[in-house]
Amino acid sequence: MANPTKIFMTGVTGFIGGSVLGRFLDHKDASQFGITALVRSPAKAEKLKSIGVNAVVGSLDDIALTENLASDADVVVSMVCRL
Repeated sequence: MANPTKIFMTGVTGFIGGSVLGRFLDHKDASQFGITALVRSPAKAEKLKSIGVNAVVGSLDDIALTENLASDADVVVSMVCRL
């Protein structure tokens, strides 16, 4: 895979985020995507890793981690809702 499009996603374990992630994974050019997702749950991270997602366990409250992951991406897709 030469120069994949690096996509950083948040909220992928939610209903909408999971649907959007699924669309990326099912896309005809999915092999050209390198998807990184920030998740809070280590168990959910393992499930995501099993389907080819680079899952990073952490929190949006960790500003340095979030900035680092976002700055390395070509595309950022945030689907987090804080109530």
